[in-house]
Amino acid sequence: MHARPILLMVLTCGLMVSCTSPRYQPSGNALLDLRNPNLRAEIRVSSADQAWVDVLSGLGDRETTRNAFKDLAWSPAAPVDVRVACITHLLDDPDPAGQADARRMAMLMLPTERSRTVVSAIAARAGQRGWKEMTSALVRSYARPVEGVPDEQRAERMALEQMYPDRSLADTLFAVFLDPGYDDAPPELGLNQRTRADVWDLLGRVDQTGELRRGLIRRAQADDVSESTRASVRALQRALDSFGVVPRTGDELRWIESLADGSAENETWWREASSAIDALSSEQREGLELRHIEPLRWVRAHRPDLLGQSRQALLQSLESTLAGRDHFKRSAEKMVLGQMRKERLADWAHALSWADLVTIFVIDEAVRQPALVDRLYQQVEIDHADRTTEYGGVIEATADGTFRILLFRPRVRDRKSDTEFVASEDMIRYADRALAFYHQHVQRQANPSHAGPSEADLLFAARSGRNCVVFTGVGKSGLNVDYYQPNGVVLDLGVVAPPER
Repeated sequence: MHARPILLMVLTCGLMVSCTSPRYQPSGNALLDLRNPNLRAEIRVSSADQAWVDVLSGLGDRETTRNAFKDLAWSPAAPVDVRVACITHLLDDPDPAGQADARRMAMLMLPTERSRTVVSAIAARAGQRGWKEMTSALVRSYARPVEGVPDEQRAERMALEQMYPDRSLADTLFAVFLDPGYDDAPPELGLNQRTRADVWDLLGRVDQTGELRRGLIRRAQADDVSESTRASVRALQRALDSFGVVPRTGDELRWIESLADGSAENETWWREASSAIDALSSEQREGLELRHIEPLRWVRAHRPDLLGQSRQALLQSLESTLAGRDHFKRSAEKMVLGQMRKERLADWAHALSWADLVTIFVIDEAVRQPALVDRLYQQVEIDHADRTTEYGGVIEATADGTFRILLFRPRVRDRKSDTEFVASEDMIRYADRALAFYHQHVQRQANPSHAGPSEADLLFAARSGRNCVVFTGVGKSGLNVDYYQPNGVVLDLGVVAPPER
């Protein structure tokens, strides 16, 4: 009765023997074993330790060992324990030149490093030893959200607080914003600009209300910083002085910088927009964001009656307008951003500011103008035939007070699938004075289950700080229109019928 189990044991032992054949055994040469991907991670870590002992005792070649360690520290394919062993030995190098080189490498690794274990190992040493030259790299790493790890528990934050115990985290971050520290890097890399955008993303998480950032902006002395940062500071101060708004994200910061570039078109826009905001009451200014400024500029020139209405009056008027329309709620998924999907005005009335409501009225008027609708349906036909991408672009006001819709076809590299639209850099650069971004869900003529923004669409709105619209084909009745904004509000504006041809 025991013959079969004994036979299985013999076969299993045979398999075990084959798995530990000589080619998978340590060679006794620490560097060779460290580099051998067929060895278990713990053996390779021990080999790293031994190789470093050999270097410190003079038995191993320093440069050969350091180069092997650097290659593995950088490699995402290497086991994380092996990478950590290599980078920590390099950072602990008693030789000043070797350690300085390792610190420079760690600074380059941090902004894009995905392993939290590796980041924590670097951050811990930077914080404990006060390596302030790593400040910008730590901030850029900290700016990348990590799912499941609260900001307060991030290793980068702990390191920054250790390095700067006498000032607030916000002050430390803003100091990096003013001086990112990449002036020696090739300008085409844009590291200073990217770092400022990263810092602003992070400040938005640290300072939810915006009050800290307002104070930092007001105290900043533009003349005391580099030329590239000076333009950012002045753009922030101008937006705060003219409109009372502070960007929440790095994308919004870039938007403000572009608006303040001094071009004739943008300068005209600033004058008209500032006049519109000056006419608002303190109540109307509550919750004002950069995305509201263009709708309000247009309203002052073409629909001044809206400026005289209270928030409650606007809500009632919008409720009446939407009640008589056909609506299609997205059903492809019931949950979005961790909560039940909501698209009705009654669901969001509490979250809509006066400026939000004015913006919705303007966008609703824009998407129902016959010339725009005619152009929109032409784009839908092209998009429906193109199976490589979704289409989208910007909605903007024209000089005569009407609206137009401009298509920005994704480039070949951005055509990821027929269910995704990628906003190109060309589109972003063009959209300084745009009313809203839009894209289309028209893979099928009747696509009602996807009538509304996806979670990715909502995340894009939050990151970009823009008003957004999605048009969805719902059959012969036409296109369903959904408006959505950075704080997660989604409002079904009803169907736009196809033009009569």
